[in-house]
Amino acid sequence: MKARTLPGREPLRCGYGEADITPPLGVDLCGYGFYLDRKAQGVRDALKARALRLGRGETDLLIVSCDLLMHWIGSSDEIRAEIGRRLGLPRSSVLLTSTHTHSGPATRSMPGLGEADPAYWAGLPSKIIEAAERADRDLRPCTAAWAFETIEPIGLNRRTMDFRDIDPVLKTLVFDRSGDKVHLWNYACHAVVLGRQSFVSADWPGAAAAALEARGRRGVFLQGFCGDIDPVTQHDRWGEGTDEDLALYGEIIARRLVKAEGRTEAVEDPILQAAEARINLPLQAYDAARIRRFAATFIRRYGRFPGAARFADDWETRAIKERAAVHANPRLEDVPVQAMAIGKIKLAALPGEVYSAYAVGLRRDFDPLIPVGYANGVVGYIPTRQAYADPLDYGAWCAPAFYGIFPFRPDAGAVLMQNVRRLLRGL
Repeated sequence: MKARTLPGREPLRCGYGEADITPPLGVDLCGYGFYLDRKAQGVRDALKARALRLGRGETDLLIVSCDLLMHWIGSSDEIRAEIGRRLGLPRSSVLLTSTHTHSGPATRSMPGLGEADPAYWAGLPSKIIEAAERADRDLRPCTAAWAFETIEPIGLNRRTMDFRDIDPVLKTLVFDRSGDKVHLWNYACHAVVLGRQSFVSADWPGAAAAALEARGRRGVFLQGFCGDIDPVTQHDRWGEGTDEDLALYGEIIARRLVKAEGRTEAVEDPILQAAEARINLPLQAYDAARIRRFAATFIRRYGRFPGAARFADDWETRAIKERAAVHANPRLEDVPVQAMAIGKIKLAALPGEVYSAYAVGLRRDFDPLIPVGYANGVVGYIPTRQAYADPLDYGAWCAPAFYGIFPFRPDAGAVLMQNVRRLLRGL
C-alpha cells in the first residue's frame, strides 16, 4: 500500500506529542538471559512514547518511538490501525518502533525471558495513541533540514569486539517551528549500558533525550540496525555500565545534534511518501533428531547463562510439538516491510534486530537514508548470511529459540533487503 502527496500544494507542518509509559513496580523486565526473574524494584528514569506528526497535502506521516524492548507484529498492527483510524491515515503512513531498552517491561511473554503484565499491556495502546493524538493537535508550519555526521563511536560490533561493520553516523532531521526545534534522529546501538539491573530505565537513548531536552529541543529517536552492536562499555566490563556512562553518552549525542543544526542542508520541497509490503521469511525446518542435537548443543554453548538447561528442555518440548507444522509450511508469514520519504531523506523500516552490515549496504545505495530497526513489530534477529557459518553466532543460533522456535534460513536477510530496496526505489 502506497501513499504520496502532490508536490507544492501545502507547506510542511509538524507536531510533537508524548506520553508516559512507565510500568508499575513488580513487572518483569525483559532481556539478558534465561529465568533471571528480573522484576522492577524501582524507576531510574521514566519511559516515554514520543510521536512526530508530519503533514503536507494528501499524505501525512506519523512516527512513534517507545522506550520499550520491542513491539510484536500483531499488537503493532492493531495500534497502527487505530492511530490511522483516528487521524485519517493509512496504516502504511504510521511507523511504530521501540528504542530496545533492556530495562523495560516484558511486552509479550517469552519463555524464560519474562512474563508480560496483563494490566500494563492492556493500558499501553491507549497511551501510545495519546502521544499520537497530542502530536496531531500540535501541528504547526515548519521548515525541515538534515545532517548526517560520523561521531565518536558509542557502539562496537559485539561479534568481533571492534569497530568493523558498524554504522557510526548520527543522522537527524530538524523540524524548526520558528525556533521550536524537534529532531527526528537515528543511531545504531543496543540500549544495554546498564546491564542486569532491577530498575526501569530508557538506558542511553533516554539519557540522550533528556540531554537534548535540557538544551531546549525535543526529539524522537529511531533505533538503527543494531542487532550486532553493543555499547563500548561492554568491551571491558560487560553489563557494568554506570549512571556516569549514561550521562556521557547522552551528552555526546545531544551536543552533536545541536552542533549539526549549524551544518544542516534544507529539505527542499519535502514531499511525504510511505509504502508497506507484507512478505514471508523462510525458516529452517528441523526433524526430531536435529531438535535433540540442537538442545544438547545449546546447553553446552550457553550453559554459563543461569537457566540455560531449563530453557533448552522447554525449547525441545515446543520444537517437537511444532515440527510437523513447520515442515508443512517453513516460513514466517505476514512480515511488515516499510519505507518512508521526507523529501530526499528516506527511511527503511524493518521488524527485527538487523545486523549492521545491512545498514552499511543500504546506505551505500540509497543515502541519505535512515535505517530503522524494531519497526512495526519484531520477528527476531536478522543476521547476515555469513553469520550462519559461525556456530557460536548468538543472533543466528541462540536467539531464534526464544523469539520463535526454529532459525531463519540464511537467505532471510536477503529476502528482507530485496523487498525494502524495491519499496525504496518506488519512493
